[in-house]
Amino acid sequence: MNLLEFQRSLEPAFYHVDSVTLDKFREMLESAEALWLHSGQPQAPHAELTSGKCSDGFADVLRLLRFSRIGFLLARELTLAIRSAYDGPIDWVVGSDHAGATLSQNVAVWLGANHDFTEKGEGKSQLWKRFKIEENEVVLQVEELMTTALTFQEVRKGIRAFHEYPIKFAPVAGVLVHRSDVTEIEQTRIVPYAHYDIKVWDPAECPFCKSGSVRVRPKTNWAQLTGKA
Repeated sequence: MNLLEFQRSLEPAFYHVDSVTLDKFREMLESAEALWLHSGQPQAPHAELTSGKCSDGFADVLRLLRFSRIGFLLARELTLAIRSAYDGPIDWVVGSDHAGATLSQNVAVWLGANHDFTEKGEGKSQLWKRFKIEENEVVLQVEELMTTALTFQEVRKGIRAFHEYPIKFAPVAGVLVHRSDVTEIEQTRIVPYAHYDIKVWDPAECPFCKSGSVRVRPKTNWAQLTGKA
């Protein structure tokens, strides 16, 4: 039995559900404490990132994707965005460990493609360990969040290191929440479902620090950051 052809003959459920608008998506992110954007008020608190840098926004998409059926519907929206930009073959959908794993799997369901994700290695590396991708198969990368594109590039590097021949990557890649200024990597166009213009500064250059705004870690000071304290 050709399992790939059989899987493509199966239709996912939820086709009858209305589309998730960008406004509704933002509302869901904020309800899940997965997105915060600064109000612009100079004295309002701003985010201190784990890197030590300052930011006027924060995104932790996994907090929303833990709601499994919502994640499945969001994967459909991203799939539609991908297909509007590229209607060619997709044999594999791959994601990163571990936040990108569930989203990439759900996108693979909607596309009827094979799926796997990389595993974390030393440092920032991402390793591909389990399956061989054939030379003629097309690979689509999917991430739940893109900030610096480092993880995206490490996934690609890990897949290449596992194979002794070149991997054929799709000319597009899907990102659910794009907060980066990166729009293309190796002639692969980044296709976001939602983009948020979030800026990052060194503390010495941060305009909010200069105005007297307190910087706080988002995950442990969510109420203070959002003004709900």
